[in-house]
Amino acid sequence: MKRKSIWKIAISRATLAAMFIIPLCTNAQNENPALAQVLPTVKESRELYPRKGKAFIFWGYNRSAYNHSDIKFWGDGYNFSISDIRATDEQTPFTAQYFNPGGVTVPQFDLRAGYYLNDKTYVSVGTDHMKYIIAKQATFLNGYVSKGVNTGTYHNTEIEVGEHDSPNFNVASIIDNLPKGFVSGFEHCDGLNDVSAEIGRQEQLWMSNNRKHALSALGGIGLGAVIPDTDADVLGQPPKHDMENNKKSYHLAGYSASAHIGLQFDFCRHGFILFKLKGGYMNLPDILTTIYGGKASQHFNFLEEMGVIGYTFDTKALKRHKH
Repeated sequence: MKRKSIWKIAISRATLAAMFIIPLCTNAQNENPALAQVLPTVKESRELYPRKGKAFIFWGYNRSAYNHSDIKFWGDGYNFSISDIRATDEQTPFTAQYFNPGGVTVPQFDLRAGYYLNDKTYVSVGTDHMKYIIAKQATFLNGYVSKGVNTGTYHNTEIEVGEHDSPNFNVASIIDNLPKGFVSGFEHCDGLNDVSAEIGRQEQLWMSNNRKHALSALGGIGLGAVIPDTDADVLGQPPKHDMENNKKSYHLAGYSASAHIGLQFDFCRHGFILFKLKGGYMNLPDILTTIYGGKASQHFNFLEEMGVIGYTFDTKALKRHKH
């Protein structure tokens, strides 16, 4: 069964949000005429929604996809590469986990804070917590192994990888007859964490006459540092990430470059809902794999779709309050 695009679901939810939130803040005048001057009738306007000097923060969740990539492994007694590897994300099913304060960071999430330089231009910093796990698959191996049961030199040798940890590892397949034990599992399990800075621009599509609600399209670019926690089963050697003892292996493995577009609905002056599509490139030349100093490298393109909810606040008002 094909998974519905979160982007299509996001657009429909934005429409529903607009239908319910605007009446919540503006239709009060129908019940209390005294509020008519405070909450005037909502009408479209060409005046810009006021953003200059304001800051914002948002939180939400994402799904991600990756193109195929080659992965190179090296360490004590081995140096080889596997080719055309496919991988998926691993979003947590929607359960009470999303509402548990101690577990809200378990799903793939997005956290970002920013500042509006003017009514249209913004800068931000934040992290996109994605996950990356290779599927059980056949691939071709090139290189050598000088220790253990897989000792040998390999030239385009077809093998099986991901036989232990991939989402479909327990599904019987014809590829199970291929040589295995080289890379039995490989995942950026506690985050393919992209810590990035972004700059972007918002173009207003609509604003209410009382300047409390607005709809805008946005786009921008970003650069980031990728800090994954990688769990890798390479030739049966103990991984740097120790899942049993909850020992993480966060490490600056490389960088990212990205661009994004989105649709944002601001409501009641401070709240907003944002649906964003982000794509880019990651180059990870220094991935930690085993406790014996093993490493890996890869590079790939990614596509991330997210839905977030945020809050905008006036920094000038905060300064006045302090004084």
